[in-house]
Amino acid sequence: MTGFWSSETMRARFVSERLITPFDPKRIENCAYALCMGPQALLTGEDKIRYELSEGEEFIIPPGQFAQLLTEEVVRVPADALGLISMKSKIKTLGLVNVSGFHVDPGFKGRLRFSVYNAGPTPVRISRGTRTFLIWFAALDTPTQDLYNGEGGRPAFTDEDAMAMQGDVATPQALVKRVVALEKTIGVWNKFLWVLVAAVVAGLISIFGPRILDAWTSDGDVDPPEAPSEQQP
Repeated sequence: MTGFWSSETMRARFVSERLITPFDPKRIENCAYALCMGPQALLTGEDKIRYELSEGEEFIIPPGQFAQLLTEEVVRVPADALGLISMKSKIKTLGLVNVSGFHVDPGFKGRLRFSVYNAGPTPVRISRGTRTFLIWFAALDTPTQDLYNGEGGRPAFTDEDAMAMQGDVATPQALVKRVVALEKTIGVWNKFLWVLVAAVVAGLISIFGPRILDAWTSDGDVDPPEAPSEQQP
């Protein structure tokens, strides 16, 4: 029978088939299982990219940056099901967006990797061990032979994963800062140009002003020509 697994099915199968390791039955919430932030994270940038987190250590995702997050738990999806994943609402409301996809293939085994983007205005802070992600299991009509055969189930991030995260992202926040800096620069140059124009005008006045004034004054002081005198016979 197809359909999503109930909380009761999760409790039974997770224990008997070791589908979540480590498993805590208290993390089953409304037919979903809450996964925790794990031991590693990657962040876009030129400096530090790879972060190794100790228990309870905080990881910060600045606004406009991409990150890859690793779950604490190892997940195994059986051949008769597939997994659907998301993040908890308290994380999503901060502006963190999952951009890595929304399902886990039958036959997958390993830590889940979430590629996320901080679309919010403030940094998002996640500590190792915090319930951050959710996974649901949906039953297939029959077990499949078309099982997962990729490399997504690696236990840790590789050097290739870290290299792919190199480089700064042209974030809206960074663009706003550049525009503000450009406006300040233009404002300084505008003031300089006005001062320069005023200095040039003052110089021209100091050079040509007296000549123009003399010309106007001399034109006003010229006596009209005398009328010719009449000749006596």
